[in-house]
Amino acid sequence: MRADRVSSLCWLAFGLLCIYGSVLLGLGTLREPGTGFFPLLAASFFTLLALTVFVRSLIPGRGFQVVISSLWKGTIWHRPLAVGLLMTGYILALERIGFLLTSLVVLLIMLRGVEKFPWWKAILISIISSGSTFLLFNVLLKTVLPTGLFGF
Repeated sequence: MRADRVSSLCWLAFGLLCIYGSVLLGLGTLREPGTGFFPLLAASFFTLLALTVFVRSLIPGRGFQVVISSLWKGTIWHRPLAVGLLMTGYILALERIGFLLTSLVVLLIMLRGVEKFPWWKAILISIISSGSTFLLFNVLLKTVLPTGLFGF
């Protein structure tokens, strides 16, 4: 089976599931939209795109002529696996250690370990990214971020 047909069916199922979830949240009215109104619009658009790709894959000579098995040839798995593990660790550590320190450490590991940045660049980017994000959300927008052990 062709890759575009399979992927469009998966995304179509996901879109329909999101539409169902949006309806369960409550749509409200046009004057007073409910919680599920905007997710319904996004999921409907998403589903329409997936349906378009699926129909296009049925027309001979249209769509992508790639077989699914060819998509996985030469795939390097250690990078996405490392990022997935880092993100899982980030989620687990965020409440305990706090946003600022957890973000700084995860970015440093990702930039140095996964992307092989030089130490000075990895440290500088981690500090600037984590610090500016913390300042934007915690100080300027007054959003409550997890403080963790050290209170920041």
